[in-house]
Amino acid sequence: MPPRSRPRVPEAGRSGAAAASVLLLLPACATIGSWLPGGRERIPSKLDAARVPHALERGRAELEAGDTGRTLDWMRAAAKAENLDPELRDDVQRLLEEAATRRMSELSRPDSDPDELAELVDLELPRQIAVSAGVHAARSMHAQGEDLDAFRLLKRVDTKFPLHHERVAAGELLAEIGFALAADDSRWLLFFTHRGDAQEVLEYLVLEYPRASRCDEAYETLAGMYEEDGNWQLAIERLDRLVLNHPASPLRPAAQARIPRLRLRAITSPEYDRGQVQRARRELEDWLRAYPGHEAASQVSLDLADSLRRLSDNDLIVAAFYRRVSNEPGARWHAGRAVEEARAAGDELRARRAEEFLAGLPAQPGDEAASP
Repeated sequence: MPPRSRPRVPEAGRSGAAAASVLLLLPACATIGSWLPGGRERIPSKLDAARVPHALERGRAELEAGDTGRTLDWMRAAAKAENLDPELRDDVQRLLEEAATRRMSELSRPDSDPDELAELVDLELPRQIAVSAGVHAARSMHAQGEDLDAFRLLKRVDTKFPLHHERVAAGELLAEIGFALAADDSRWLLFFTHRGDAQEVLEYLVLEYPRASRCDEAYETLAGMYEEDGNWQLAIERLDRLVLNHPASPLRPAAQARIPRLRLRAITSPEYDRGQVQRARRELEDWLRAYPGHEAASQVSLDLADSLRRLSDNDLIVAAFYRRVSNEPGARWHAGRAVEEARAAGDELRARRAEEFLAGLPAQPGDEAASP
């Protein structure tokens, strides 16, 4: 008997059968795609409200198994669900907070990745949990030498949670970061140092944390850096803030002594800025009266003598001008004051030069008491 041949299927029939097979496979593919290698369910970035009960079930199971990271991922996705029943939303928030608290405890260990802890700052967590996570993460970053990352994270915490409860700890940490950067003399790309970074951190500290315990040190460090850069005005301003804002600081007397010294360093010619020299002289004399036994008194006395010599030079220049324009009373008055200032400075050479100038003026009765 000849073998039976299979009935022929029309072309249209074969196409329909293939399509039906594909449709039957689609649900299975979707199910496979929702699972990760190892049998773990893939967590979507966002859930529909209908899937939130499942997310809560899975989140609790993950937390029970000790996987706080996956619990947080489930709850973050559930929190994005729209039109969610208020009771379910409360359940999601409670589980989110519980997982975050445990997660923070886990990631606070020295061997943990601070970046993972920093992620908690951006979750919709209670203020105290998020802030504490941020400050802990920044401290870990600083310990690992990631000072700029730590600084940026603390700024992010301040922006999101102004006047938070960890401001004392954050202020101390900012100071540590700033001083570490200021002391770091390493270079990157061969030329660049961390000097500008240190200034940015310390300026942020004194501006945003004016009551921090080490703000006086920050002002002093900033003044020193600006002085090295030749930016006398900024250096003076930072020392002024130290003196005004921290009257009980042990750094205040030395800072107050440096201010007039910087004023004098900023003046390059005796013909100008007499007012600034006079101001420096008054500040130095006031300082010596206030701190007579201070260790910086000898340097302050030298600075006072410097200011007096400058004033003497200035008066002698003015006296010479008055002589050229035939204002002999004015010339005599300024020359006489130049003698007094030079003697007060203990500079006999300058005093003699001023006396010789004075002796060379024409003698006119009554001119000695005149003023310009």
